[in-house]
Amino acid sequence: MDTPRRLYIYLVSAISLQAFAWAIIDLLRSLLITPFNASSIALAMHIAIILVSVPIYLIHWLWGQRIANRDREEREASIRTLYLYGMQAAFLGPIIASLFGLVNTILLWFAGQAPRRHYPDLKSGEAILFYLVPVLVLGLLWLYHQRIIQKDAKEVKLSGGAATIRRLYMLGFSAVGLAMTTMGFIYLIRWLTFQIGGGNNIGVFSSVGYLSEIARLIVGIPLWMAFWLWAQRLFYGEEDDERRSALRKFYLYAIIFAAVISTITSVTYILQGLISLALGGSTTSTSDGDIRIPISIIIPMIVLWIYHSGVLKADIKAAEEVERQAGLRRLYYYLIAGIGLSAFLVGISGILSVLIRSLDQVAFNTGMRDQLSWFAAVVIAGLPVWFIPWNQAQIRARAAGSSGMGERRSLVRKIYLYFFLFIATITILSSLVYIIYRIISTILGEPLPLFSDLGQAIAFTVIALGVWIYHWFVLNTDRKITQLDVRKEFEGTSIVVVDYGEHEFSQSVMAELKRQNLGLSLVSFNSREVMSDEDRINDYSQLNEAGIIIAPWNLVIAGQTEGVITPELTSAVVNSPAVKLLAPTRTEGWEWAGVEPWNTNFFVRQTVNAVKQIIENESVRPIRPLGAGAIIGIIIGAIFLLLLLGIPIFALFGGLF
Repeated sequence: MDTPRRLYIYLVSAISLQAFAWAIIDLLRSLLITPFNASSIALAMHIAIILVSVPIYLIHWLWGQRIANRDREEREASIRTLYLYGMQAAFLGPIIASLFGLVNTILLWFAGQAPRRHYPDLKSGEAILFYLVPVLVLGLLWLYHQRIIQKDAKEVKLSGGAATIRRLYMLGFSAVGLAMTTMGFIYLIRWLTFQIGGGNNIGVFSSVGYLSEIARLIVGIPLWMAFWLWAQRLFYGEEDDERRSALRKFYLYAIIFAAVISTITSVTYILQGLISLALGGSTTSTSDGDIRIPISIIIPMIVLWIYHSGVLKADIKAAEEVERQAGLRRLYYYLIAGIGLSAFLVGISGILSVLIRSLDQVAFNTGMRDQLSWFAAVVIAGLPVWFIPWNQAQIRARAAGSSGMGERRSLVRKIYLYFFLFIATITILSSLVYIIYRIISTILGEPLPLFSDLGQAIAFTVIALGVWIYHWFVLNTDRKITQLDVRKEFEGTSIVVVDYGEHEFSQSVMAELKRQNLGLSLVSFNSREVMSDEDRINDYSQLNEAGIIIAPWNLVIAGQTEGVITPELTSAVVNSPAVKLLAPTRTEGWEWAGVEPWNTNFFVRQTVNAVKQIIENESVRPIRPLGAGAIIGIIIGAIFLLLLLGIPIFALFGGLF
């Protein structure tokens, strides 16, 4: 089936089936629930939708099924997979909401309470019917599509885009179940602590009752376990793609990120109250200094953090490639370190801001004490979250050998370091612009600025400069250690660039390698030169002693260029213990499948990049030119970044206009 026809069939099937499902739900509610009794016009509309949508759906769906039954490719199509899992998601979302309402209503009924949040007001039995109707109708449709999915799974294995759609569905509803479960435990712990500790003021959550949270757990826990255990079975099953899935890693890191942020925020909340009391300030009006609200968040979030960190570590161990294992571990550590350092810097900047502004005040008032306590709490909460993972990353980066080199050269580490260099640079830029602006405005006759105005800008500049110097020192130290490791590992060896006539390529490679100054000796081997047998033997010995040999690919085919590529030369290259780096240059009568006809400059860049990867014990991967999607993404990101940077500039100079 071609794509336009496939789109047409599944789109019409989806729309007509959804129209039927909700028309039958509304019709049943109107017939069974007295307050929902519809007028004859409304009933006629529901019946008309059902009578029209059913035959349209059956015609198109059965048409698609006939094609799928005789065409294996159709069962593997991403559009069919999107339709099946999309329809299941469209059914399951309302089922979850209705199940929550149904269980909550039943619990309230047993407790002798009326159902809540209904218009018009419903009795308990009517509310149960209200929720039960969509559960039954949508549940039957969900089961039908589940049967189709299981039947397709026996015929074909999902891969590529189709497998990604399944992961989105699976991990998406796992996240929904986990969110419901976490919220249920948070509110239930909060309710219990207020029952045990006394008091009934729980701020903005005062309307949340324990029966609602029990209902949330009854629905959320099975939902999360069903989808998460399914994801675990796939991960530890036979499908390699599941273990390599970036979407699963994103899911785990997103949960860990949310748990870390929530934990830091809640710990900050507690520390702020303690520090504020110690300084003689006021407590937060929301909780009146009560730690039971943050405690109810901290407990579930720490459990989430510990569990999903354990899953992530198990995933890392299950990764087949050592390099992938290290990459996943780095992403986790630098993510946590980045959160901690950001919190720490915000806290330090805030403390200095409060102290400097207090110099222009007659007294250190209550408001300043509260601000100081908040920022001090952020510092205390953020410092260990940054220092512990960062210290572990630094220990690995300073290790000798390939593991340390891999850590220093990792993309995640460089993104982390350059990100904070960028933030520091922008902060220095903004602060210096503000300082110079105030000085010039004073020269031009404006009133002298308060000490706190310039003091804050100077303090932020000093902090940013310290951050910049530290991270630049780390980058520079990484570079020096890497150079020492390279010289030590390749001491006494060389890079030999073999030339049998491709002068432009070989000379360009030699020039670029010299410019890069990789710390290895470079040797150019020209097989066309006329030389004695003794000189030829000596030159061949260079190939045997080389660490890396760079040559066009056809050098290893004896006699490929008669009189130039001799059997002796080919044998010397093939039998050398060096790493052979072959360039897929174009030769008449030979073609490369899947290799672009790159020009010499691009070949040179690819070759030198591969040499660096070999030296640093990385897998050799090509440089990928930016595609249209990546370019558009960069442009959008740049525009968004400019908008963000414009905010502090307008804040600084808004008073001028």
